[in-house]
Amino acid sequence: MFKKIATVGILLSIAIIPLATYGATLDYGKIYYLDTQKTIKDNLYVAGGNLSSAGTVKGDLLMVGGDISISGPVEGSLMLAGGNVNVNNTVGNSLRIVGGNITIADSVGSDLIVAGGKIAVQSGTTVGKEAFLAGGSVYFDGTVNGNLKIAGKQITIGPNAKINGKLDYYSDKVATIDSGAMVKGKTNFHQKTINNPFNKEFLFGFMSIAAIAKLLMMFVAALIMFHFFKPQTNSIIDNSVSNFWKESLKGFIILCVVPVAIILSLVTVVTLYLGLITLFFYLAFVIISSVISVLVFAKLCLKYIFKKVDYQLNWWVILLSAIVMGIIGFIPFIGWIIVFFVFISTLGSTSSALYNKLRS
Repeated sequence: MFKKIATVGILLSIAIIPLATYGATLDYGKIYYLDTQKTIKDNLYVAGGNLSSAGTVKGDLLMVGGDISISGPVEGSLMLAGGNVNVNNTVGNSLRIVGGNITIADSVGSDLIVAGGKIAVQSGTTVGKEAFLAGGSVYFDGTVNGNLKIAGKQITIGPNAKINGKLDYYSDKVATIDSGAMVKGKTNFHQKTINNPFNKEFLFGFMSIAAIAKLLMMFVAALIMFHFFKPQTNSIIDNSVSNFWKESLKGFIILCVVPVAIILSLVTVVTLYLGLITLFFYLAFVIISSVISVLVFAKLCLKYIFKKVDYQLNWWVILLSAIVMGIIGFIPFIGWIIVFFVFISTLGSTSSALYNKLRS
């Protein structure tokens, strides 16, 4: 009985992938360029190293890569995850970006949500609804028709900025707001500092213990997966390393689409139980992928840094990988992006392995 329920749960999770990509154009590679003369009439999903879209996309556009440039219009929603991200044309619906250095220089029809290292919203940018920006350095010089929320270390509001709602910003110091900037609503400064030295020490100690505990758990879990499920795990690792960008794209789609499908299934009584079963297996699916990502990271380092293509993993390589990956995870923005890409590539590869297994 449990096997039947498990099969249903996994099938529901995996089945959402082709449904999400139905009617969509998928592409991947080190370099991708959508020519100015081309028009994509449906959704476009792309992963790779250097990505550029100069043509017109009628549906949604999702890109996962290193350097991303958008110079053509997107009539639907735009979702981007990359190192250097530039958006220089209109977005008909919402715009969501996760990246290192991010520049936005045109209108957004709905909400704008951005998280990155350095964020610049240039003059001439208009946000149709609300905007939320979180980063190390945040510069805003556009127009937002709703409220603007900013969290960052260094916040600057430029001379051409126009905020038709409230301005809420979260920082350890007062933002630089140019005298030419216009804020129709109230400006609220939320200072985020810890003044009590005891609290700092306690927080540091707690975080250190938690980090060590997480590292040990990830190491033990990865070791168990590698030794007790070696053929299956090796298949996932090899596929993730060989088809990194393809599996990253697949994993990103799963990460974005499946939770929405689960939430929608919980609305009605008829699909409630199926939604709960799918939720359980989706969470298990994410946890397993997180564990295997340690092994994928080790294999990527061996292949691209140490140039050891056929080197076999062992316990100390896995331990070293868990430690290095844990340290990288503490590096703001760039480290988070590296860990995130390894995870979504593993997630995509794990979904491929399960899908192929259930089909056979």
